[in-house]
Amino acid sequence: MNLSDIKNWVFDLDNTLYSPEEDIFSQIDKRMTEFIISKFNVNEEEAFNIQKKYFLEYGTTLSGLMKRENIDPDEFLEFVHDINLEILKPNIELSKIIKNLPGDKFIFTNGSKKHAENVLKQLEMSGIFDDIFDIKESNFIPKPNINAYLNFIDKTKIEPDVSIMFEDIGRNLEAAKKLGMKTVLIKRNVPMRNDKFKTKDFESLWEDYDFADCITDDLVKFFNNYYI
Repeated sequence: MNLSDIKNWVFDLDNTLYSPEEDIFSQIDKRMTEFIISKFNVNEEEAFNIQKKYFLEYGTTLSGLMKRENIDPDEFLEFVHDINLEILKPNIELSKIIKNLPGDKFIFTNGSKKHAENVLKQLEMSGIFDDIFDIKESNFIPKPNINAYLNFIDKTKIEPDVSIMFEDIGRNLEAAKKLGMKTVLIKRNVPMRNDKFKTKDFESLWEDYDFADCITDDLVKFFNNYYI
């Protein structure tokens, strides 16, 4: 993959800048279930099934809850991002690589800016990125909806044909690819907390390689192979 023409580097946040083994997104996942239990008086399994059903249908659980249940997005985001980040360890080599990339660096996340800032601080990446584009700035339209990418492009003024996007969920690369960006899939194990909740549709999101120009299981390794 030739990266010599890249001027804009676009990174997803959770499970992209750190691995699922860091046990951050699994905390968010549990908080989502707890939020649904508290709002709808259902048991854990019912809440988890609602959570994943909306994730599959609407791109994020929040989007489904807003459309189907009239949930306040700020209340949801504040609740689910109230997690322990102390276990998140900095990756000094990755931080140095991203900092030295030529051009502009962006976070493009379906989470909140506050959460992104907290994660970046814990990763010792504060100040490395030029901007954070979060779900609020996207008018609560999440990836993989193409309008989220159009909102991102409109806000950042990037040119897709000289941009590259890094994501851990294959379906979130489809719109980026269609708009002309290079795409890299960070291959991760499906972050399921319990085998009994696994569904083929959910697993397939992490096995969708159709829109990836490159697949890697390690960002440092990717940059060492293709850029440095």
